[in-house]
Amino acid sequence: PQDTHHDRFLVLDFLLFLGLNNLRYEIEHHAYYAYLLNRTLVVPTYLHMRECYQPGLCAIEGHRVKDSSDGNVARNSWAMPITNFFDLAHLSKYVKVITMSEFLQLQLDRNPTLSDIPAALASYQVLDELTSSGQSLERYVPDLTFQTVNMYNYLHEQPSGVLNIDDTAPIVDLFRTRLPNPDASPEDVERNLLKLDDIVEAPIWGYIDLPNMAIDQEYNMTVQVLPPREWSVRDAKYGWVEPDWVSVDAERKSRKASYPHFSSPVAVTGLRQRFSTPDLHNTQILHLSGRAHRFGVHPVRFSTLEGRKMYDNVVLNWLRYAKPVWNTYEYIKGKMDRKTEGRPYLAFHIRRTDFFEYGWVGATGDPNKLIETYERAIADLTTKYKTMVLDKWDAAHQDAARLLAEWETAVSLAQNNTQPGDKPIPTPSRPPAFDIPSPLPLSPYTFIATDEEDPDIISRFNALNGTTLFNLFTERQDGDKESFYDGNYQLTVFGDLLGMVDQLICRDGWWFVGTHMSSFTGGIFNLRKGLGLDDTMTRYISDYQ
Repeated sequence: PQDTHHDRFLVLDFLLFLGLNNLRYEIEHHAYYAYLLNRTLVVPTYLHMRECYQPGLCAIEGHRVKDSSDGNVARNSWAMPITNFFDLAHLSKYVKVITMSEFLQLQLDRNPTLSDIPAALASYQVLDELTSSGQSLERYVPDLTFQTVNMYNYLHEQPSGVLNIDDTAPIVDLFRTRLPNPDASPEDVERNLLKLDDIVEAPIWGYIDLPNMAIDQEYNMTVQVLPPREWSVRDAKYGWVEPDWVSVDAERKSRKASYPHFSSPVAVTGLRQRFSTPDLHNTQILHLSGRAHRFGVHPVRFSTLEGRKMYDNVVLNWLRYAKPVWNTYEYIKGKMDRKTEGRPYLAFHIRRTDFFEYGWVGATGDPNKLIETYERAIADLTTKYKTMVLDKWDAAHQDAARLLAEWETAVSLAQNNTQPGDKPIPTPSRPPAFDIPSPLPLSPYTFIATDEEDPDIISRFNALNGTTLFNLFTERQDGDKESFYDGNYQLTVFGDLLGMVDQLICRDGWWFVGTHMSSFTGGIFNLRKGLGLDDTMTRYISDYQ
């Protein structure tokens, strides 16, 4: 764990109204920033729930943050503690993290004269305002230094030819080798670096630049880096050609797996270096603002493979769902396993509603085309399962039987051709036993995570053995001691939490088919990477249109 200090905090504008999935990306990014900058991350105390399926239960379990006078009262009206969804205790093993309520209480304990804090602690609305627009924080802690940085502009609005990376130090080391006296004093080295005209080749690591924030597809490339004096103001004499998009695997026609490759020399800017300057480093509260939603896109590239692996750790290991999410998942997964009889199954995320309104679903906007596409995907993946799993096992089993038969023949021949007193005829070692169990056939049932609201379309999926989370909730079988609603009703009424469970069930599918552009799908890609699953066993539903 980092030796963080209570007097240096990182506060950001959290997207409280855009769902837990996008909030997860924000926490991932900013846990990484807090680690990199050695700061304490301040996260919301409560999270907004976008959907309430049973208002009476929501009134018991949630905290109402909007009243009936608000025209949007049906959405974003309830708040639940962040600890119901994310395991902050586990995250705290790696980076210091506290809630906004804990931050305010900490400041009040430090300075009891901060008279506005008690009222803020008692108000969900004020806590909302502080975590969704951190600039208001200055009013409550005026005795601490405060600065806002537009993080979105820094990360995504750099001039053409300037790459954001995590740390420029490894690239500076490449330039240092070009100096006539690299062991001179630090002042002389810094001065001499700014005199260099050299352009060096440097490795850069990154993730495929997709809007769904997935990190399961990676790349590395070599770029030409301009001399350090050009990093702040890039001289036009070097020219600039827009990057080409290069496919990670030219033979693969799924997932649009490509990244921008730069043929022109580039300048670099380092996140670590930018926030180490005295004006930012010495500020006690660093507030990161930015354009909503887009703030979640991959923030930086990496100057070392170790840097990218560190970011992998943040996403895959540091930030985990909390126990209530896992409790719900285990209950639903048990029902799915009973339904499939323990067989592997196909998993789908089929995004509708707003994607339909934006025209992002293509031909599948037509319900008939959607069902045809779904059936086409099942047919293709069923064939793949036979080829990749069943036929592969059969071939291995037959090969092992052939090797054993050849060995037995060789041993028999040797025994039949040996006379008493003869030296033993050498024979090969017995081949290892084939002890790989026969794989189970693919289940005819699929799991579908969807926001489809048309009951007729859901019924058509059901008729084709498609199963949704709500189908599993409502199925009762002998042996159920109680319905899940009886013992855990508070977990069934908020759509955002159920979306997290949807993701975990999709994670476990033999093959996963998602929706292009969806961050919900991107989260499932990341969960599958955390299990070590092959990213080639994923597709988009649009691949089957």
